[in-house]
Amino acid sequence: MKKLIIASTNAGKIAEIIQIIKELNFEQFEVQSISNYNIPEPDEPYDDFLSNATHKAKYYGKALNQLTLSDDSGLCIEALNGFPGIKTKDFMLEFGGYESAYAELERMLMDHQNKKAYFQTAMALYCPIEDKLLSSEDNEWGIISFPARGTNGFGFDPVFIPNGYDKTMAELGPIIKNKISHRAKSLKNLIQRYQLSL
Repeated sequence: MKKLIIASTNAGKIAEIIQIIKELNFEQFEVQSISNYNIPEPDEPYDDFLSNATHKAKYYGKALNQLTLSDDSGLCIEALNGFPGIKTKDFMLEFGGYESAYAELERMLMDHQNKKAYFQTAMALYCPIEDKLLSSEDNEWGIISFPARGTNGFGFDPVFIPNGYDKTMAELGPIIKNKISHRAKSLKNLIQRYQLSL
């Protein structure tokens, strides 16, 4: 069986991608993550999601000579001019974890009525044998809400309510998230395009 490598060490993201792949009946591959391999993590030197996703997919794909899927995502808040955006992970690390990052976002938005935000994702699927790259981008709009609520999610899911719902993504849980999320929409598009390219 061929391998599909997920270029991430984020356990929540890996589990989510694997579940989406199963729901899309795209199971002709043995799915692994780079956690199974001792490869140094590359820098993310670009200022847009797609360039970073492409960079990571090619980096790990060439290192392992396997079909590799990469995802670069972030939370973009309208009132903060898209912040933290491409720096979402760095923002969380700067404040020592998600709970502190939630508190800082709440402070930053204290004087703003506009709570609109969206999750943005870019995904890249790279086949090193053919040197072929497919990519897909998508987003999911909603609002930022405090305090954080829900345990069935990761990242900023507990402070994000998607449009059309009155619960945070972490309260809605994976069944709904894997139908409506930015990552689910982007991955579905990417897999369909990959299948059509065979």
